[in-house]
Amino acid sequence: MPTKSILRHVHVETPRTNHRRKCAAHKSGTKAHHIVAGDTHLVVVEDDKTFRYCRDAAIDILDRAQDDLNTLRQKLDH
Repeated sequence: MPTKSILRHVHVETPRTNHRRKCAAHKSGTKAHHIVAGDTHLVVVEDDKTFRYCRDAAIDILDRAQDDLNTLRQKLDH
């Protein structure tokens, strides 16, 4: 059996058009902003919903995911 990818619902995009894409991490408040053409961002798809995260939020998300993966790997080693 081939090895499965658990990250099939996560990818990176760089839009070419300037229609409004809200950053899911910064939808309101003083840090609210949109992702525009040329902004590389993280896309997460959950249950037919798409969440887009700016670069700064994506780095935090990926750091946490890496910690979670490291914890899972350690549990397998024991």
